[in-house]
Amino acid sequence: LVSPMVLHAGVIHFLLNMFALWYVGKAIEQIHGFFPAVVQFVVPAVGGTILSAIFLPEYITVGASGGIFGLIGACISDIVMNWNLLFNEFVNERGVRLSHARVLVVLFLDIVVNCLVGLTPFVDNFTHLGGMILGFLCGLSTIQLVSPRFFGDERQRFYKFKILFFRSFGLLVSMAGIIVSSIVLFSGDGET
Repeated sequence: LVSPMVLHAGVIHFLLNMFALWYVGKAIEQIHGFFPAVVQFVVPAVGGTILSAIFLPEYITVGASGGIFGLIGACISDIVMNWNLLFNEFVNERGVRLSHARVLVVLFLDIVVNCLVGLTPFVDNFTHLGGMILGFLCGLSTIQLVSPRFFGDERQRFYKFKILFFRSFGLLVSMAGIIVSSIVLFSGDGET
């Protein structure tokens, strides 16, 4: 379950994954730190491999795509959790908000293009989408929320409750998903 994230199907596959990991992983690590970046890569990579083994038992999957999509899911959770700060007129100027909107569009296009590529033979969308969902959930539990008070904005209420809710929800749902999918995987006959 761990080895597929470090194995690749050739030099081009390796180089493309390393470029994506360098680009997305570097941003996550710089903003949120080493430990959250590792969690947001490893847990979705293993979870994506488990989903792939459940839904495509006759195929062997290799590559870091589950972990890379986990980092993309973590980016999405970062955007969702800090939405009010990213698009807040009090915090950001219009040009910065447009820059954030461009990042959203590029992220969405990246997901769509990779899912379309996943429809071709020998590309595993179960690993991609499973990794992205688990990355989103892991991101909810590990990504640091920026307090609106940091920017002098006192308008947001229930900030601590929001943090506790997202952290608990992300952690519980991702762990339950991995446990349930592991039980399904190991209780199957490995053929269907």
